Amino acid sequence: MKLFKGLCLIALAIAFTIPVYAETQSIKLSGDLAVRYIGHENYDFNSYNGDVADTDSSYFMTNAEAQLDADLTDNVSVTLRMVNQHDWNVSDIGLGAPNHFDNDIHVGLASPDDNYGEYDVLVDLAYVTLKEFFFTPLTVRIGKQDLWFGKGFIVGADYQDPNGQIEADEFTSFTSFKAIRATWDFEPWTFDGVFAMIEENEVQADDDEQLYGINAACDLSEYNNAEAEVYYWFVKDDEIPNYIISKENRIHCLGARGSFDPHKDITLWGEGAVQLGTYVANTVQTQPREREAYAFDVGGECRLWKEQYAWKPVVGTEYIFYSGQNEPTDRVGNSFHGWNRMFRGKVDSAIHEWYNVFYVNGMPTAPDNGGTNLHQIILMGSLEPMDNLKVDARYINFRLHETASMFTDNKDVGNEVDLELNYEYTEDVTFGLLSAWFWSGDYYVIPEEENIHPAFGTETLKHKQIASEVVATCKVSF
Repeated sequence: MKLFKGLCLIALAIAFTIPVYAETQSIKLSGDLAVRYIGHENYDFNSYNGDVADTDSSYFMTNAEAQLDADLTDNVSVTLRMVNQHDWNVSDIGLGAPNHFDNDIHVGLASPDDNYGEYDVLVDLAYVTLKEFFFTPLTVRIGKQDLWFGKGFIVGADYQDPNGQIEADEFTSFTSFKAIRATWDFEPWTFDGVFAMIEENEVQADDDEQLYGINAACDLSEYNNAEAEVYYWFVKDDEIPNYIISKENRIHCLGARGSFDPHKDITLWGEGAVQLGTYVANTVQTQPREREAYAFDVGGECRLWKEQYAWKPVVGTEYIFYSGQNEPTDRVGNSFHGWNRMFRGKVDSAIHEWYNVFYVNGMPTAPDNGGTNLHQIILMGSLEPMDNLKVDARYINFRLHETASMFTDNKDVGNEVDLELNYEYTEDVTFGLLSAWFWSGDYYVIPEEENIHPAFGTETLKHKQIASEVVATCKVSF
């Protein structure tokens, strides 16, 4: 029934848009279809725990997107994007999520009510753009829209899975914000003011999460292809009501970013930010805690040999740091130093980036997080063996900034290798293959075969466990 409704909606939209297109020549239809096979193995680093919680999984998923851009009169345009995303033929096992555990893809659903929205078509983008709004330099965009600033270090994506349709949320098509954005273009400067409603809970209650921001960017491309920007973002998070103190979570994030080419084949970049405000962890915290965190990202890319060799080699390196909270001092009365990933869109690793964001790993006493309390050293490179084939590779070393567990002071989180191939079959069709391996470090204390929790003082073993991922993709864009 839902599929029939979706088809009727699409047919109705086409019926209305065809005459409009014929009259105004201002309707553009675009979109893409991506089909992925995803395989995870030993994702929690514990080979003794049985088949639970994403340890081993194997399944297919589809992301289908259709976007309509309509240019109307007087510098007004409207953008709509409809999305259907789903894992193939998952079963309802009463756990509130699709089931792909133990390499088992459940097929043959008895009822469409058990399909976790497999046939649902939802709205991802829906906004109006008003150019030259009252005066020439001002553009206003209102509605559900994408927001990406700089390299996406602070604001780039709000990952969502509206109906719990997929298990691999890092591949969701829903990353937009319900926002109002005003852009003032005074070349070479561009100023943006943003308000976004991240989470609207009870309409009449003060329990929402909101984002406010100001971003000033300067195009200095005439000077060695340079660019610079400064920004201020404020997160007002009242989702955790506290009945003892009046303060809630507040994040004031101030930062700056820049890049330039000291040589036409070398690019250097850097970005740094601090987070201030208050930190409230739960509903019964007795005192507010001051938030004092910082992060930075510096790196470079070298293309000196790209034109000299047929395979067009490119190499680069990057260092990323997120401050962290020291476990022994993580209590009321002390400042909180853990970096909040906010709405980071930049992705630096295929596996570890999402630990304890979308996936739970095997450190039962104090799991590490892919977006806080980390030093990351990245070595990366790419080759183009053929005109339509590109190979990207990266090695990442992860090390904790602060002690995160009362059971170990080891900070060696591990190492990851990501290898990705992309083949352009035609201008519209691309095939991709991603293989990733994460070697856990000595920070991970894995229980013995008896699966006894190390918190009980039982002798434990440390294992160099390997988590792996394979993602094969076929994508068509139009």
